[in-house]
Amino acid sequence: MDDLWILDIEASGLSPISYPIEIGLVNGEQEYQRLIIPEESWEHWNVKSEALHGLSRQDLYEKGKSVDVVAKELNELLASKIVYSDHEDWDSFWLRRLFETVGREQKFYVMDINTLLDSSNLKTFVTRFDELKEAKDHRTHRALDDARIIHRAAILALNSY
Repeated sequence: MDDLWILDIEASGLSPISYPIEIGLVNGEQEYQRLIIPEESWEHWNVKSEALHGLSRQDLYEKGKSVDVVAKELNELLASKIVYSDHEDWDSFWLRRLFETVGREQKFYVMDINTLLDSSNLKTFVTRFDELKEAKDHRTHRALDDARIIHRAAILALNSY
């Protein structure tokens, strides 16, 4: 399933004033990961979230890309595609924040991963996701690693018929 794109976003916190700090995308052939330099007006920072993802604001300034560059790259990579997320509500919120900040139109769609699954494979997805998450070969709460886990669990579930 090389056309199955999975998205994960890490953020400055879980708040209406939070913003995206890292984006990870995976399909069967490609991966994309970017740290995002916060805009000047993006001030919210939750230290509990930092403890989870392990990224500091300084990391973002030193290793990140501008919001405009990330928005442009996402549109080029995903134009007209559907991207799946395990937290569509939050990930859509942070994408809106990213695109609205730079006045760009988002040219792809985000849907909840559950729209791909039915009662026959949802249990498999949850089981595989939990197993993969427990493996020690990744860092949880990093966007690309989390997207890889979600993608792998989805592939295993969708092929379990």
